[in-house]
Amino acid sequence: MFLDYNPTQGKVADKRAYQTRQPLPPLNRWVQSYWQLTVPKGQFQYHSVPDNCVDWIINLDNFSDNFLVPPFLSSTVFHIDGPASFFGIRFQILGHKGLISVPLGEWAEAGSVKAEDLLSAEIVYSVFEAIDKAKCFDSRCNSLFAVMLSAIRFGKDDPRLARYIQYSYKCVSANLSLAESHSSEFGVSARQLRRLTKQHLGLAPKDFGKVLRFQSALKAMNTSHHNKAYLDNYYDQPHFVREFKRLSGVTPTQFRKMSVLYNHYSSK
Repeated sequence: MFLDYNPTQGKVADKRAYQTRQPLPPLNRWVQSYWQLTVPKGQFQYHSVPDNCVDWIINLDNFSDNFLVPPFLSSTVFHIDGPASFFGIRFQILGHKGLISVPLGEWAEAGSVKAEDLLSAEIVYSVFEAIDKAKCFDSRCNSLFAVMLSAIRFGKDDPRLARYIQYSYKCVSANLSLAESHSSEFGVSARQLRRLTKQHLGLAPKDFGKVLRFQSALKAMNTSHHNKAYLDNYYDQPHFVREFKRLSGVTPTQFRKMSVLYNHYSSK
């Protein structure tokens, strides 16, 4: 299953500090993007928001410090003592299954897991070698292409879950009912659908849909002529602000103005 899904994480004031790049086909079926965060000297915080994706985060200064972060439902703040540099592999929805055989639901509640606990030592070392030999972000992305593609196992997604995800993505503004009559359209009962999403997405269906809608709002906010298009996905502006703050920890106005990487002792 492939979705043209491009979640965002907000802006960093210093554009040189945060770089992103999308991989070429066919790797983009599994990997949504690569990113690199470079933090200057000092005590910093990185304000991350939900996006329904699994991230593999690698400390470029200490490769033993690399871990997998499952999807989450509220803002997560990472405390970073700079100088430090991190490289990330952000997987597409379900894309992590190309490398990780353990169902997401079995480790998602831990918050983060060391990569070596879920991935083979061969994959972890191959990624380390590709990143270590390259000395800049673009070179790292290029070096990882063959490594990642050769490591991925080509499996089939559960067609019932795939139908549900595709429908949720296309109908992001809809208030998706989990009544038996609606769930049966995906070939499952409401109970089975909740079990499938918790097992493979790490979230309940309702929460998965909330994050899709939130990301759709972020995308609209980032366009120069959004004209409050994000309100199309919510009942009214108070509903939008309330849901936005619940997922991001701040209001839409605050998020639009803030740098998601900021000094611990300075104002956002």
